Amino acid sequence: MHAMLTIAALEAGKHVLCEARMAMNAAEAHAMLAASQRQPGLVAQLVPSPITLGFDAAIQDILRSGKLGQLTYISVRGVGRQFPDPLGAPLHWRQDAELSGLNILSMGIVYEALARWVGDARRVMAMARTVVGLRLHPDTAALTGVRVPDHVDLLADMACGAQAHMVFSAVAGAAREPSTEFWLHGTEGTLHLDVDAGQLSLALKSEGGCMQAVDVPHEHRGFWRVEQEWVNAMRGREAVKLTDFATGVRYMEFTEAVARSAQSGQAVSLPLLPSR
Repeated sequence: MHAMLTIAALEAGKHVLCEARMAMNAAEAHAMLAASQRQPGLVAQLVPSPITLGFDAAIQDILRSGKLGQLTYISVRGVGRQFPDPLGAPLHWRQDAELSGLNILSMGIVYEALARWVGDARRVMAMARTVVGLRLHPDTAALTGVRVPDHVDLLADMACGAQAHMVFSAVAGAAREPSTEFWLHGTEGTLHLDVDAGQLSLALKSEGGCMQAVDVPHEHRGFWRVEQEWVNAMRGREAVKLTDFATGVRYMEFTEAVARSAQSGQAVSLPLLPSR
């Protein structure tokens, strides 16, 4: 629906603010970007991943400072602590591939945040599993096969040179906390963001390697200003930063690469090659 309505609105000469995730798949995302490029006078914006807005600037500053040295390993978790639903539980729209496409759990929203700091992935290898394979469709009251995974593990080669391990799950009952976190490991230091607690921590090799809380002053914290940015862009006062359609295409290509890898058992390189 996002692609159809976005393209129609742009063709009708309307500015667009589209909810995330951008599209069902990479092809739809590319079509949306192309439509926006045909209308350069219109504003085309995506609702950004909000989960790290308060820390994005601080993390970017730390990385630019070189305190971490060369990034070597990145660990990301987006893991709910619930046990699997029983077979035949109601089908949520996010579990319906006809509505959500290739999007999986919190993967897209977490990856978008990570890419703001370290850039995009260049190759991914994924394994995914649908634990609750039959659910009750809300419209038909019939048992329906589920194709959207309940759990995915993936490895990625990042453009920054680090290797990343990411895990997203809705079936990891009583898993360790926090449920959403980022670890950035470098040759000289490690940075940790506990999204649940809203806590940023840093350990430096030169200072003994002990994790210490990073104080992020209120004036240095980002905040939700999506609608303000969209209106200002329409008035010519600022350009769209969070999030433009080109960024959306990149995270949708990542999402599709994960799906392709999980299905084929092979690593998938990014950016994706154009379909023939």
